[in-house]
Amino acid sequence: MDWSDKWLGVAGGGFGFSLIGGMGAYQLNLWNMAGGNVPLRVLVFGKRLGLTAQAEAAHAVCFLSGVPSPNSFTEIKSSGVDWALALGLKADSLVKGGSKAAKAVAEIATSTGNWASHEGAKKAVQGLMGDFSTSSSSPSFVLLPTPVAVAVGAGIWYEWQTMTKVGTDIAWEYVTPVWSLENAGQKVILKMHNIPEADGATLNFHIREKVFGSDNLISFANREGGQGSILLSGTVQNGRLTDPANSIADGFDLTSRIPVGKTEIGMLSVSKTKEVTKSDAVSIGVSVCQGRINLYRWESDDYAKVLTDAKGAFMSAKTTSLLS
Repeated sequence: MDWSDKWLGVAGGGFGFSLIGGMGAYQLNLWNMAGGNVPLRVLVFGKRLGLTAQAEAAHAVCFLSGVPSPNSFTEIKSSGVDWALALGLKADSLVKGGSKAAKAVAEIATSTGNWASHEGAKKAVQGLMGDFSTSSSSPSFVLLPTPVAVAVGAGIWYEWQTMTKVGTDIAWEYVTPVWSLENAGQKVILKMHNIPEADGATLNFHIREKVFGSDNLISFANREGGQGSILLSGTVQNGRLTDPANSIADGFDLTSRIPVGKTEIGMLSVSKTKEVTKSDAVSIGVSVCQGRINLYRWESDDYAKVLTDAKGAFMSAKTTSLLS
């Protein structure tokens, strides 16, 4: 059997799984069953999935077929109802047979590395494909419950789901980040969760100052008198913004960056100034850039207030309750 277009992943506590989209969107790693050390990271979006993948034990196994390489797809839609009816199966048969395969896969998934290429995983999937006649003729995926999920009445395949790769424009359409400002000692920390990017990805963003009309973009330098830039960059880990330069695992240190100017956007012009707001409160928002250019994948609709000192540096967050 050709395993190169088949992938396995586990949605539940651990196993490279992280909740990044409230009750609807989940990020998980899919491992190629032919081997390889780099997983394919995907989002699976579906309302019922959010109700059943919360426990510590694995609750569902994801099987993807018909995808020979990560570049072979950007989005796949799946409907468990249609899938079950096409195979002439009743729901209870799907639960019974699927949960057995899912249990076997979940047990193997405790291994490190590419556990999906182990013979035990292949044997479980062979049984699954024999029972349910899955096909590799076109990209498709199924979510199968473990016995734990069956015990709590999981029916995650009864509603439509969409799978998309993290880091794509499609992923950003499905998942909306949440953000806040937090005070940590003498630091103002920008926190952002639910980011649909893979671990280690660079997240470029702007800090906007709320004004009448188009917001100003605040220019920051790493030190007083340094070269300013409106572009700030952090790293994504487990769907969260991190600041490796300042050893912050959950958040980005805005205090260490010094405001040195603004980019003011008018109806017909763009101008740069060295003015900053000093000894006052500033309402700021966040815009996530598409790459390093001034096009946005996401812009916050809400604002938070931060107090500045006599030189314009961020001193303390006044609004700290935006992060849900």
